[in-house]
Amino acid sequence: MASLKNEQILQAWNEWEETTGAEANNPDDFIAWAIENRRLLPTPQDVTRILRKQVTSALRQASRMDEAGFAYRAKQCVTLLEDGLQQRLWFDTDNGGTPNLRQKAVRERREGIANDVYRALCDVEHMNKTFTEDDQLNFFMDFSEDCSERRVADLLERDKDDEVA
Repeated sequence: MASLKNEQILQAWNEWEETTGAEANNPDDFIAWAIENRRLLPTPQDVTRILRKQVTSALRQASRMDEAGFAYRAKQCVTLLEDGLQQRLWFDTDNGGTPNLRQKAVRERREGIANDVYRALCDVEHMNKTFTEDDQLNFFMDFSEDCSERRVADLLERDKDDEVA
């Protein structure tokens, strides 16, 4: 059902893109247009699903500060298959989960990152083929510097928090 709704949204978005003729568009503007033209209407939603989204969003964003000064996720998610159904379970990073669940969570996180990197590489390759006259885009695979920059940012944030306290 979700894919059908996604297809309807994409069809309306494509129609709107043609209407605006803009190089890039704002989803808020699209929503206003789609509601006005009755191309997008909210669907009835189960309260449990709404609350589940809110809960998982809060869990995903929960973080703590390590003694070394970097932030880490306070809660971890792992997907398990039970009786043929996928189930997402959450555990506390500091005192929850089992060794197997922690390893599975790390493996799933890495697979998700690898998928994102692969998609990015495919996107760059396609844009380079499509826009051959433009400067060619690069996607650097070495994230060491990015991680170092974020570590420094965490340490600076910790120091700033210490000054306030």
